[in-house]
Amino acid sequence: MVAPKERADLFSHSLYQRLLAQLETTIQTGLNALDAQDFQTAVSEFQAAAEAGEADGNFYLGRMLELGVGTEPNADQAVALYQLAAEGGSAPAQNRLGLLYLEGVQVLQDYEEGARFVCEAADAGDDNGQFNCALVLLEGRGVEADAAKAISYAEKAADAGNIGAMNLLGQSYITGTGVEADDVKALEYFQQTASKGNPVGLFSLGQAYAIGIGLDKDLVKAHAFFNLAASRRHPEALEARQTIEAELNAAQVTEAQRFARAWRPEEDATPAETVSE
Repeated sequence: MVAPKERADLFSHSLYQRLLAQLETTIQTGLNALDAQDFQTAVSEFQAAAEAGEADGNFYLGRMLELGVGTEPNADQAVALYQLAAEGGSAPAQNRLGLLYLEGVQVLQDYEEGARFVCEAADAGDDNGQFNCALVLLEGRGVEADAAKAISYAEKAADAGNIGAMNLLGQSYITGTGVEADDVKALEYFQQTASKGNPVGLFSLGQAYAIGIGLDKDLVKAHAFFNLAASRRHPEALEARQTIEAELNAAQVTEAQRFARAWRPEEDATPAETVSE
């Protein structure tokens, strides 16, 4: 038989879990409303979540204000909401606030504060925070440089599907930064991001085919992947495509363009800046 105190503890835990589920539902309803461009409902749901103690509610309200989604942009109010949400434990808010401090946008540039916030988000399990914490650790920006620790955070983010982290790991395996250089592992990461339509992954795959890194050299496929990267506005892809084209005959260029035209990503890459970031 369950003792009265144990019954009370069980009841409290059950009530807490129900309240948590309700708050998650409220946030999701707000996000669904955003997708449907029902901004009034989105604001109402996020406000309700925030008033009930869900810090992410203030983060999403701040994001709407920063981007001017359904309202006029208001950077000052957005930052105030991010700070409130970060204090309440919102990992997305900690990450966003950290980026603002690192960039010196809307707040005083402060590398130490920026690193602190993004790494707090990382430790809370936020994959964007893990990616950004990895970057500051690699660069030694606001924190002591620690390549091994950076790789650890990047791997966690990559496991969660973070495309930036996958590209970072790919580059790290090329250069041997924080890991032993390994062209095959680098290629595996770039193939993953390229398959999502990410321009960095596509460009890196083009480089791999152009030079023969981790696979057989193939200038036709190199041209095709540089072409795909250029169409997604990679800053170096246009010049790379032109360089490769000078080494191909007309039939090979046609083959490369047909390959690029027929190529499809497995799914679209998540944009770097979104309301739900």
